[in-house]
Amino acid sequence: MSGDITLVTHRALAEGFIDDRLLADALASSGHSSRFAVWDDPSVDWTLSSLTLIRSTWDYQLRPAQWFAWIDRVAAQTRLLNPAAALRWNSDKRYLSDLSGAGIAIVPTVFVKTRDDPDLAALCRREGWRDVVVKPAIGASAHGTRRFKDASIGQAGEAHLCALLAEGVALVQPFQGAVETELERSLVFLGPDFSHAFTKAAFSSGTAGDETPLQPYEASKQEIALGLAALAAIPIASAYARVDLVPAPEGPLLMELELVEPDLALRHDAGALRRFAKICLTELGGGDPAADAL
Repeated sequence: MSGDITLVTHRALAEGFIDDRLLADALASSGHSSRFAVWDDPSVDWTLSSLTLIRSTWDYQLRPAQWFAWIDRVAAQTRLLNPAAALRWNSDKRYLSDLSGAGIAIVPTVFVKTRDDPDLAALCRREGWRDVVVKPAIGASAHGTRRFKDASIGQAGEAHLCALLAEGVALVQPFQGAVETELERSLVFLGPDFSHAFTKAAFSSGTAGDETPLQPYEASKQEIALGLAALAAIPIASAYARVDLVPAPEGPLLMELELVEPDLALRHDAGALRRFAKICLTELGGGDPAADAL
């Protein structure tokens, strides 16, 4: 099956997440066909669509080597959105180091490599942290993310860190209590422009797109400015991005910049859905007149 645009998903949602299906409907209303394809399905012919949009690949973190090989292979057969360079860079949370180096205010982060001493208790004493989050550098949907506090840091926390290091690089961050009291603020950018924002609970269920309750949120000028600065800090233009922030006494801190497969909450904002469909059609046809009708 072919389509003007391929919407890429994963096996558990072979027909796409609700936002994906709404996007397909919006594209159809403008006279353009789309199809869903599972990213690791070997039978898919990626050359059948000139534009391939990454949307719900919510299990790529389980097979990172296969994921990176897929990006390189498919990028040679079709045009990827977001671009392959953005997908590769953003799939590994060490991108946070790049953003921090560019002056972006991020949640304090220590990267632990396989060759490092996995003494989590010593690391936390050095940093003055008593409540931490330990997560893999390549992870999504809270996979492998766990919180440890006080006494649990030394034994359970270190055991989890060692388990992660057996697979690759891990991150240790101080837990941000504001995610429980004020929630995470997710700012959606479509093209270069801020679109809309919502709040969501942290550590909701470990499964992306699980219909965790989202609430519309009016982002502050400071939060929007941080999001724009984060996007400007990378030399890769993106068709979509989600900037996850947490409030802090010194101002908002960036938790993650999502360029691969973020839930954009399009189902809660009809205007954003139309804007995203318009971006897709513009990318597809370099100024397709159908985009203007959306």
